[in-house]
Amino acid sequence: MSELHRRNVVRVGIAYTVFAWLLLQVTDVVMENIGAPDWVMQALLFLLLLGLLPALIFAWVFELTPEGIKRESEIAEGVSVVHQTRRKLDTLIIATLVVVVAYLFWEGRLRQPGADAPLASSTQSQQDVTGEEKLTGMAALRQQTEAAARAAERVNSNADSDGKTSIAVLPFVNLSSDPEQEYFSDGISEELLNVLAQIPALRVAARTSSFQFKGDNRDIGEIADLLKVGHVLEGSVRKAGTRLRITAQLIEAEGGFHLWSETYDRELEDIFAIQDDISRAIADALTAELGLGTELSPGASKATANTAAYEAFLKGRALVNQRGNQAITAGVGELERAVRLDPNYAPARAQLAIGIALLAAGSGSYGDLTVAEVNERAGEQIAAAEALDNNFAELWAARAILARTNFDEQGHLNYSERALALRPNYADALNWRVNALNSLGLAEQAVQAREELLQIDPLSVVGRMNAVTFIAISGEPERALAIARSLAAQSPWASHVAQARAYRSQGQSDRQMEQLLLAYALDSRDMLVNFDISNVFSNSGLYEESVRIDRKVRPWALLNAARFEEAEQALRRELLADPGALEITTSLAKSIYLQGRYAEAVELWRQTLIETHYGEAVYSNGGEFGTARLVFSLRQLGEEEAASKQFEVLEQLLASRGAAGFTDHWWYFGQTIVAILKGDAAAGLEALLQADAKGFDALDLLNEPILDAIRTEPAFEIVRQNVAGRATDNREAVLTLICQNNPVPDYWRPLEATCSANGP
Repeated sequence: MSELHRRNVVRVGIAYTVFAWLLLQVTDVVMENIGAPDWVMQALLFLLLLGLLPALIFAWVFELTPEGIKRESEIAEGVSVVHQTRRKLDTLIIATLVVVVAYLFWEGRLRQPGADAPLASSTQSQQDVTGEEKLTGMAALRQQTEAAARAAERVNSNADSDGKTSIAVLPFVNLSSDPEQEYFSDGISEELLNVLAQIPALRVAARTSSFQFKGDNRDIGEIADLLKVGHVLEGSVRKAGTRLRITAQLIEAEGGFHLWSETYDRELEDIFAIQDDISRAIADALTAELGLGTELSPGASKATANTAAYEAFLKGRALVNQRGNQAITAGVGELERAVRLDPNYAPARAQLAIGIALLAAGSGSYGDLTVAEVNERAGEQIAAAEALDNNFAELWAARAILARTNFDEQGHLNYSERALALRPNYADALNWRVNALNSLGLAEQAVQAREELLQIDPLSVVGRMNAVTFIAISGEPERALAIARSLAAQSPWASHVAQARAYRSQGQSDRQMEQLLLAYALDSRDMLVNFDISNVFSNSGLYEESVRIDRKVRPWALLNAARFEEAEQALRRELLADPGALEITTSLAKSIYLQGRYAEAVELWRQTLIETHYGEAVYSNGGEFGTARLVFSLRQLGEEEAASKQFEVLEQLLASRGAAGFTDHWWYFGQTIVAILKGDAAAGLEALLQADAKGFDALDLLNEPILDAIRTEPAFEIVRQNVAGRATDNREAVLTLICQNNPVPDYWRPLEATCSANGP
């Protein structure tokens, strides 16, 4: 055999190896996308390895000639055709290498980042990480050095305005044929969120926002823009028999470049242990990739559940996060099922307590459960969760919302912050911290906390709902309306509620009512909406409509209609049924105060005092007027010292709201009250004129006894006429809507007398 022939045999071996490698890479992409079982790739690898030896033997024995394939021994000595074979083999090898280079370029730079089944990078084939294996020696040193270099290059360019690198973890795609594996895919994503959220230098988009893109194939850059992050982590989970393959990849949003990719294979034994194991491995890799070395600690309960219980927990929590009576009630049902299926799953019990507390009765809540009912049912679940695991984020969140139900605003804030210490991107805790800061009179801090919520969880349903009101009264009505409309894709009900709030700030009662009725058609049992509808009717002078929207709102509708004796009787009945509800107590005190019985009103108001940052104040839902009336009543009773103490708190609460930018017509009306209580009637009248200029339209509040000090002033009469004119305009606009342009005639209709008595 000639030397040239032996070299051709070597060329055949090289060509076979290169072609086999390329075939394996392409096949892996195809198999991944069609969800083929792992044994297909294993069988192909075995066949290709098996075929190498026959290929070499064949090349050794035969030679390619112009006349076809001949045995090497049959070729006459001195007749050289080997160079022809060499050229053909060289051409084949070069062509195959060109394809390999093109493939590697596509894999590393051009592959679509939104693909359902992300592939591992080419470096992964050098070292496949399993539960027991770690990179060692030179390979580990090389990987660490490369990661450090990449991190050094990006550490400044990747930082956001707050100095933090930002990332969103998208729900991992379930590539298994078994739909029940969906819960495991979601669990991997959520555990990653919990782990990554512990890194101080990393801002992680909240689960409620990132999970909105489940099954969404839009461009990664667009998703990153919506979530306000610079990086996106996506992945897939595939089950084949007793084996799991989890693939993850990190993408830089700006250029769509893949920064890191890895595949993990595990035996399917303890699913929750696998979730924790894989999440920690990925988190460790990402912190090295992004230059964020830090010690990680879990923010979630380590309790585990069976598959059915975990699935019910996920469904229940998602429903509760949608808000509204209908969604929360359905969510509570799913969470109760989760607890029945696995009584030892602590997160399900804590989340169930949260759902129950959100169904408490009140104008700012969603249901009709009494305080006693909430304490019994939610308290039972919290106690059971504590016995299983006494320090995880959902448990502190449950304690926070239960504190709110019991009007303990300091506890509400403290427990929310404890939950955030464990999970900094916990949407509910972020939202409740905002609410608690407002209730404590820390309005400026509440504004900052609200912006943080919108930054971390830009697609939060309840976060955006609540933000709309404050953004609108801060002088940004267009931004408020845009945020409200953006909710429609996730929750049409929440979008209607938020739009109603935005229109209310602009004094557009008809548009407000339109949106509220659309929300009512979707969820007629929701108390938050029903209270708002009743208030719009009352402000429009349509009292008969205001009392019939829901039985539970009737006492407040009577109060707004100045039917004080009827309101008092109705509120006393409500208080007997729910003696722990401060909102009922303060409303009863108001009805008695407006009848001139100051001593009785003071006795009730003293029962409702809650601690604020500035001292005790009357519990209120959206204003400081209860405290102002307490001050006035105490003075009527000669209790000047007690009145002065309450007046100081009132002044600081209003000053805090003003410093935060909440200077709408309600704030100016509050300034009117404060000035008069100070004895400065001229300043009070000036503040009332400013409230009028801001669109003040609450005609009933002009009957407030505190205003008697300026009631005879000519300017007061001018304001009264302006307010009466706006009230008339609002009434006509609302009548036109409900009588001629009713948006939901199949769900609600006005009384026939309403339209006939107020015809065009």
